[in-house]
Amino acid sequence: MKVEREMTKHTKKKILSAVLLVLPLCLAVSCFLYPPEIRYSSYCTPEITSDDPAYSIDEEIYTISYDLGGSSIMVKYMREDELNSLFPEESNLGFYSTNPYTFGNWVDPNLGYTPNRFTIFEVSVVNRSFAKMSLDPREVSLFTDLGEVYHPYTTSVAAAKYGHSFEDYYKTRRGQSGNEHYRYEMRLGMVRGKNYGLEEMIFRGDSYSGLVTFNPLREEVKKVRLVIPEIVYRFDAFNRPSDTISISFDFERLIDRVVVTREMKLAEFEREKVRINMAGPRQLVGNRINDSARNDRAIDRGLESARAGMERCFIDRYRREEVDPGNLVLSFTIEADGSVSSQNVIEVTGINSEDFMNCVLEVVRNLKFDVIQDMPTEGTNIVKGPAKPVNVIYPLDFTVFVEE
Repeated sequence: MKVEREMTKHTKKKILSAVLLVLPLCLAVSCFLYPPEIRYSSYCTPEITSDDPAYSIDEEIYTISYDLGGSSIMVKYMREDELNSLFPEESNLGFYSTNPYTFGNWVDPNLGYTPNRFTIFEVSVVNRSFAKMSLDPREVSLFTDLGEVYHPYTTSVAAAKYGHSFEDYYKTRRGQSGNEHYRYEMRLGMVRGKNYGLEEMIFRGDSYSGLVTFNPLREEVKKVRLVIPEIVYRFDAFNRPSDTISISFDFERLIDRVVVTREMKLAEFEREKVRINMAGPRQLVGNRINDSARNDRAIDRGLESARAGMERCFIDRYRREEVDPGNLVLSFTIEADGSVSSQNVIEVTGINSEDFMNCVLEVVRNLKFDVIQDMPTEGTNIVKGPAKPVNVIYPLDFTVFVEE
């Protein structure tokens, strides 16, 4: 018995030692497999490093401008959120986001954040002074403080002067499925509409802008200079460039990286509120003329009384990441006694939770409208005819905002 007890104690010690050794390893592996959520932003802000008075900066829109005889050449660094706002639907599909300039809302599982796909500037020309102006976006270069030189992407391989094209970039990343080919064509179509075009002429009184795209910057880069060579602002009688100018624009590169803590998340959740837009009934069927108990305003009042309940349906599930903002269209019937029946959702956009929709329908089912009575079909009364059920089609839009 004594030997057995000693063996039992020895076994327990071995198990405890093994647990103490394995536990830190498990924690380390879990941190590796599930990196913390990180808010990451890499961007460039304009700065003036020259004494030339032709330069100016608009602090509100982070744009640097050069005045050329009354005309303007302007450059703005495009942040990720601005690029995503160009194609909002195409930027909200996670891994399958088709915004050609960003990764959309996809998060790199190895990094814990969304990296920059490219480095992008919007170049604008406002011609107020010359017969016509032009520049070749393929000749624009980006210089870094590390001595690197970046050349821009063109749309097609044929137009590329330095080997960079969106056509080639996405072709090498394209899969073999039909959906992959469809996404490829979508991306190229969007690029054709937003890239700075080749051989664009900007005549007096006109303006033009487009995107110039480079590879992503290395983490170590702190300063960049965008150089636009040979901007043509005068042509000779044979339409050949006669007067040109090269202009450089300087930017400071910044990186914001914040690890999101549980406390930060809770604080943000508390500040996030839902806003329900009620635009009024889309359709009423069966309501009597002049019946104030079943007109648009009466329906609005009824739905307004349910606002708090529908907000709770949404915000509780939104905070648990079970539902996304969007809109839905309700269909319900108001009986003569004021009760609601046959409530249903007939259209939905963006919202991805059946549980949330059922919650909204339960709130609507408990609505109570005014009772209506049968009325004579003749006489001085303004409401005439029998009391009948009224069918309502009503759209609701759910958005989230942060309370300041």
